[in-house]
Amino acid sequence: MKNKRNWLVIIVSWLIVLGLLSFFAPSSKEVASTSKNSGLPETSLSIQADKVIKENFSSNEGIPLIIVFEKYKANTEEEIQSVLELMEQNYTSITKFSKIPLEQRGSFVSEDKKTFFVPLILEGELESKEIHKKVEEIKSNVSHIIPSDFNIYFTGPAGIASDTIELFSEADVVLLLATVAIIFILLIIIYRSFILAIIPLIGAGIVYGVVDRIIGLTGKFTSITIESQALSIMMILLFAVITDYSLLLYARYKEEQDMKVALAKTRETILFSGGTILAGVATLAFAIYEPYRNFAPVFAIAVVIMLIAGLTLLPALFAVVKMPKKKEKTTKIWINAGNVSTKKPWKVAVPILLLLGIGAWHATTIIYSYDLLASFPVELSSREGFTKLGDAFSEGEIAPTTILVKSKDEKVIADIREKIEDRPLVSQIRPSTSESDLYTQFSIILKANPYSQEALNEVEKIRSELEDQQVLVSGETVKHVDIRNINNRDTLLVMGLMTVLIGLMLAFQTRSIRASLLMMFSILLSFGAALGFSTWIFDLFLGYSSFSYRIPLYTFVFLVALGVDYSIMLMSRLKEERKQFDEPDAIAKAVEKTGGVISSAGLILAATFAVLISQPVMELKLFGFAVAVGVLLDTFIVRPLLLPALLTITTKNRGK
Repeated sequence: MKNKRNWLVIIVSWLIVLGLLSFFAPSSKEVASTSKNSGLPETSLSIQADKVIKENFSSNEGIPLIIVFEKYKANTEEEIQSVLELMEQNYTSITKFSKIPLEQRGSFVSEDKKTFFVPLILEGELESKEIHKKVEEIKSNVSHIIPSDFNIYFTGPAGIASDTIELFSEADVVLLLATVAIIFILLIIIYRSFILAIIPLIGAGIVYGVVDRIIGLTGKFTSITIESQALSIMMILLFAVITDYSLLLYARYKEEQDMKVALAKTRETILFSGGTILAGVATLAFAIYEPYRNFAPVFAIAVVIMLIAGLTLLPALFAVVKMPKKKEKTTKIWINAGNVSTKKPWKVAVPILLLLGIGAWHATTIIYSYDLLASFPVELSSREGFTKLGDAFSEGEIAPTTILVKSKDEKVIADIREKIEDRPLVSQIRPSTSESDLYTQFSIILKANPYSQEALNEVEKIRSELEDQQVLVSGETVKHVDIRNINNRDTLLVMGLMTVLIGLMLAFQTRSIRASLLMMFSILLSFGAALGFSTWIFDLFLGYSSFSYRIPLYTFVFLVALGVDYSIMLMSRLKEERKQFDEPDAIAKAVEKTGGVISSAGLILAATFAVLISQPVMELKLFGFAVAVGVLLDTFIVRPLLLPALLTITTKNRGK
């Protein structure tokens, strides 16, 4: 009775903390924002160019919104003139195109006169939420002032930013409900127990409430940027990991029939499990690219609270409920898996290594994209507008590149313009409408998609070739050049740091360099295979030939941190079994004893990340799919077969 009272005190304490935080602290969504400077550091050349433009050309301050007007038949001169005048009357930041003679309007009116566009500048340094609000107001107003026979699309950097906010704002509730539903359904199917299905969800709900408010306080009282995408993925991770801890505790509770004993025997596993996840996300703090770096504090807070909950709240929730006394029988599949992987290790290891190797090899052939629009649904306004511009003019119209020359000498300017005009990817050069005492600026329109690798390479060459002539380059394309360079550095650094750090933690836990190396080798191979097979499937069945540059790093961080968990559970049990059995039998026994709980946990973890496949953004679809594939590989191939086989092989070889 006394023990039960102690467990109740723990539960009540958590509820009091949750209540106080809910009353006094803001939610994480209230403080969510986006990275400044497109996530780039102030020292980036593209950001320095932006600063010079803002200081010297006041009319360039702001973010452009391109409004595309289209009809199924050619517009008359009067119709185009009427729309231009209506827009100029309502928005002073629009260039006065209506004053330009019809024969000189070729740069914004298509040859067939079915399509024309108007660029509008949203003035000031705006947060993404402010951009979205302004764009929505403009959409509503334009739909009222412009005749209904026009199809109107809103694209350009402001249109893309607005659609991004809208996509993610709609995703959160769906993600939460879908995650809870999938966990509940799978737990009911696997364990046929309402209690086991509801306790992890109650625990996850309490933990999520606490984490949400602590992140809210962090965003309110520190300079840390809290991003919506990080919050969405954090929520999925939290529910999945809390369920994992619950299943681990429940399985040991049934085996020991005493929660204190069960907690004592699972404490090390939970600590090292949480530690590897924490180490994984902490390495993101070393990234230069801010969207990567902003993941670190959000996930670090969540992991620390999850770890505390795994050692206090979850055991208390199970302990106050009367659990069935009957022990579950071990499924023969895990007995067989343990036996075959230790008795015929080479026959098990070789085909698995070949299979995973094929997937990992394919991962080296992936083509990466910096085109966010390619991830959007085709019916979204910003993507449709981009397509219309590309069909009627040039894809480069969506995001012109600004060339800034620190000179007013006409010969110098003419020489630079001539060098740029001769380049095969440059469609046209447009003069600036604003003046400066020190600088001359003009814009170039590319023939290619401004976010494509082709365009990035071209603009990078232009900037490099003209850097000795005091030329700065500004615009979306050159920002993505800087993002590409920083991303390559961050990806290698974070992957390397994470591999070393988690490897050291595993060596400390297992007291064996051999075991830690085998665990890291198997999980890295699993990551490569998951990434390779996932992109191959998306290419073959969905027609995607290139993938977001952020996919490798995000997938690596979550797959390695989460996938290692199941190997940690196996190795923790192996420590116990070595006290009674020799090495091969102990390995087989560890596979047998952990098979049920790990397979259930892995199935649920994979299913929760697979929920992301329902999201409208392709980047999230692939990320969720790749993590799900990786977790399933770890759960049903690496942990019960490959790792035991490798441990057995190296044990035998070491003993010779």
